[in-house]
Amino acid sequence: MNKIGFFLFLLCTPQLAFAALKIGVWKENITPVLSERSTSCMGGYGLPLTNPRCDIAEAHDYLSLRALYMAYNNTQFSLIVFDTTGVGDTIINDIKQRVSMLTDKVDVENLVIAATHTHAGLDYQGIWGGIGNEYRNRIVDIAARSIIQAQSTAQGVKIFAAQTHVPISNRRGWDIVDDSVTTLFFDNRKTEQAIATLVNLSAHPTILDGNNTQYSSDYIDSLRTNIERKRGGMVIFVNGILGDAQFNTTERTVEKAKDIGNLVANAVLESEKAKQSVLGELNVSTMTFTHPVTSTAILQLEQNGVLDINLDDKDQITVDLKYVQIGKNTSLLTFPGEALSRLGLPIKRNMNGKYNLFMGLTNASYGYFIPSDEFGQIPGRNTEERFSMDKYAADEIKKVINFGIKHQNSVQKE
Repeated sequence: MNKIGFFLFLLCTPQLAFAALKIGVWKENITPVLSERSTSCMGGYGLPLTNPRCDIAEAHDYLSLRALYMAYNNTQFSLIVFDTTGVGDTIINDIKQRVSMLTDKVDVENLVIAATHTHAGLDYQGIWGGIGNEYRNRIVDIAARSIIQAQSTAQGVKIFAAQTHVPISNRRGWDIVDDSVTTLFFDNRKTEQAIATLVNLSAHPTILDGNNTQYSSDYIDSLRTNIERKRGGMVIFVNGILGDAQFNTTERTVEKAKDIGNLVANAVLESEKAKQSVLGELNVSTMTFTHPVTSTAILQLEQNGVLDINLDDKDQITVDLKYVQIGKNTSLLTFPGEALSRLGLPIKRNMNGKYNLFMGLTNASYGYFIPSDEFGQIPGRNTEERFSMDKYAADEIKKVINFGIKHQNSVQKE
């Protein structure tokens, strides 16, 4: 075959030649407006139904929703991230239904909804006062339209990955914690200008404590702002193996939150100097996890009509987990709650490639997932146990994930 013939062959075979992963992004301000604030409450501090922080008058930094759309040929993966503690099941379902009503161009089966877990955001789960219907309806509509807007802006990109480490501690006293920061950099394929930066870090955004009376994304605000100012494009932050992970500080001020965010941002920007290209196709597989809820606290909240969680007639939850691979060296896993380190790190090590993003509180917010051999073993601490759906949920979800990864590997080898 001569050079012209070979060139024409490549043009007619896009999967072998010029197919490129495309991404699009979009961002919206989701801070409550004045009329919504009296019925909108912050979540995350104190036991459920206690310490309500409603009718907040000020915002230190605006709460945002950030959408990321990925496509490679006929495969899509879409992500919407809210600045909130967690997102309830019916809100997730309503967003997907709204997207389906507005367009058939976005694959809602591969659309996932995540929470940054800031405790200075609003309570989308309903257990610390919840949010009013006016605000709820508005964020559902904003979220649906945001992913459609992101899809409309999609363009070919070059992808790079990098990893670094920051000082994270385990609040349950173990000497194991995920202190890594894994970052994907998306640059315009032609101009090489930054389009997006996806940052995955495991740490509670709780520098601000329950005395805080301002809306905020906590340390995530300065993390995102600093990277966007210096690199350009939009930053999407997704929390990781966060169940027992935190920045160890006694200073609970906005200044300290800013300092920590800047520390992480500078580490991410420094890591970019050693970035590596991410090449290959986009593949998305689905694992379904079904498990009974036996926690008395969770069941009572659901039965009282407070907690937004979908249980079947056997008090079971069912949720889809997504395993996303970009080429051979990069993978992403969605996880429906707060994994503890002794659960999440072995799973993360079993994922394919060098750059693995473990995305917590994604597609559901089902509390803590604790290995059964750790359950109830930390003297003087049972916060995580009280809000774990079941003692054996972590063990079972680990089996589902590891089987799914193994199956996906075998399918790709065929």
